[in-house]
Amino acid sequence: MQEELDLIREQAQKIERSGALGRSRSYTRLLEFLVACSMKGRTPKELEIAMEVFGKSADFDPSQDSMVRVYAHNLRQKLDHYYATDGAEEPHQLTLARGEYRVSLAKVSPAAEPVELAAVPATPLPALAPVVVERRTPRGVLAVAAVVLLALGAAIGIGVDSARAPAPTAAQTAAAAPIWASLLDDDMPVLVVVGDYYIFGELDEHGDVERLVRDFTVNSSKELDDMVMYDAELLGKYMDLDLTYLPRGSAFALLDVLRVLYTSSKPVRIVTMSELNVADLKTNHVVYLGYISALDKLEDFVFASSALTIGVTYDELRNIETGEMYTSEAGMPEIHRNYRDYGFISTFPGPGGNQFVIIAGTRDAGMMQAAHALVDPMFVKTVENARPDAHGPQPPAFEMLYEVTGYARTNLDAMLVHTAKLNYQQIWGGNFLHAEVTE
Repeated sequence: MQEELDLIREQAQKIERSGALGRSRSYTRLLEFLVACSMKGRTPKELEIAMEVFGKSADFDPSQDSMVRVYAHNLRQKLDHYYATDGAEEPHQLTLARGEYRVSLAKVSPAAEPVELAAVPATPLPALAPVVVERRTPRGVLAVAAVVLLALGAAIGIGVDSARAPAPTAAQTAAAAPIWASLLDDDMPVLVVVGDYYIFGELDEHGDVERLVRDFTVNSSKELDDMVMYDAELLGKYMDLDLTYLPRGSAFALLDVLRVLYTSSKPVRIVTMSELNVADLKTNHVVYLGYISALDKLEDFVFASSALTIGVTYDELRNIETGEMYTSEAGMPEIHRNYRDYGFISTFPGPGGNQFVIIAGTRDAGMMQAAHALVDPMFVKTVENARPDAHGPQPPAFEMLYEVTGYARTNLDAMLVHTAKLNYQQIWGGNFLHAEVTE
């Protein structure tokens, strides 16, 4: 019994040292508390965990607040991910029982056990061919089949790891990358801001709406009122219709990004840019998704430390140092052919210990490519490898620009054409220093 308790404590220490629990101390405290309870042979109640681990008062109501259950679910996922990656070779696995708050130890079956069923010598695979022909009994066929399946499994990469724990999904693999871990490995909620466009009506001489107008200088009903107020000729010409619209590509990109964000089960709220409360920029991790032209309230922050600046139109970006122009062809009449578009990624710490991730494009193809770069497990590796900022304890602070080959609003291919570090002190001004959330 004491040996098992020592193994539980040892596994917990390995998991903590691996960094699998992320930067938040909450998951470490939860695991340590559950291990301590196991040492005493008891299973804690949900209220006890809320009070001892998360500092809640005795009037905490688990039926009204699912915080403990969410953390337990996330911890279980982190354990599964650890044993599918760094801890894949561990002979014992720490498990969190479903439906109760109890950690225990599970012994992993040795990988060699299936070979014993074959009851044949461990010979190279070609030597098995005569055996397949001559051993015709059901037992012999089963034995040879077991060996062949093991050989095929080894050839295609199916081995001990897949038997120990389910492989992480594509979204989980992407979520483990530092660019997402900076948002998902703590307790701060995530705010997804989708870039939308305010549109208003232009009236004919009879006061009927003749056409819908999108003006980049008018992004809200208040700005429309201000414009009309200072130009008497515009009185009676325009009407606020309380309308906004989203680019079509936003829906596809949003779906992909949410798959990654929801791997953490932490609170995620979605608002349009026109609904964004600036105060939320300090109390949430912020993920922007949309066109560069719809950055609106975020535009100054995104380009404050950038090596790029917006050109004559929002379809153009210019490299400040080299003067190189990046011009999208997506809005040109020749839309029926392949065209060039641009996808933009930027991430930097915020003013309240939070993180900003900007996923944008000059048009649909570029925006969808920027999203794809951060949700596809293979592509996100290339993003991490190409990061110009230093990998380490500091949160990510860099930008990347992709030249995208588009066709009919679809991203076909992409090439990295620009990358640069960002100075987040320059973004927020003063002597701002990022304070890591340690609770």
